[in-house]
Parts: sequence; C-alpha cells; structure tokens
Amino acid sequence: MFLGKVVGTVWSTKKAPDLEGVRFLIIHPYDLDKEPTKNIVVVADRMGAGIGETVMCAYGKAARSAIGDQEMSIEAAVIGIVDRMDLQDALSEDVREAARELKDGR
Repeated sequence: MFLGKVVGTVWSTKKAPDLEGVRFLIIHPYDLDKEPTKNIVVVADRMGAGIGETVMCAYGKAARSAIGDQEMSIEAAVIGIVDRMDLQDALSEDVREAARELKDGR
C-alpha cells in the first residue's frame, strides 16, 4: 500500500470492456524516503475520492480485490480515503504536510 494525493482525473471513452464504468484518478504518491519524486500513478477508484484528497492505494491482487474483480485489467486502486494521520518523528515533509492539511480541514 501507499499514501498519495489525488491530483487529477483520467477520462477515457474507449477502454477494455471490464473497465466500463470505472473511474480513474491520477495520484501523486507521498515520498516516504525523503527523496524527491515526480512520479504519478493512475489508479481505479470506486471510493469516490476527489482532487486534493489523501488516499490509500494498493497494487496488484490487493487492488483488484478492493475493486471486487480479480480478472479486472487494473494494476492499482484506491482502497481508502484518509480522514486523519497521526505522525511522530516522520522524516518525510510530504507526509507531514499531508497530515497538517487533514488536521486543518483542507
């Protein structure tokens, strides 16, 4: 699993039949190793996450289980929308900032 921030939505009118009706989001993973990251991950979302929210995501079999179909053509999915994070001695500025935003209600 990983934590990330929803930074966008992917729109696709043509896709594999098993992906019809599935919403896709662009997630910027939080950097847990204090290294700069510019990575993004496209994930399936059935939780209803919105832009700016912090989410928990899973890869592979765990992602397909969360969506409810092991045969689905996805690699990653939102498995939860984060309400709050309590941190102690977190080294990652990305994670500390995310926790502050959640606490402040942003």
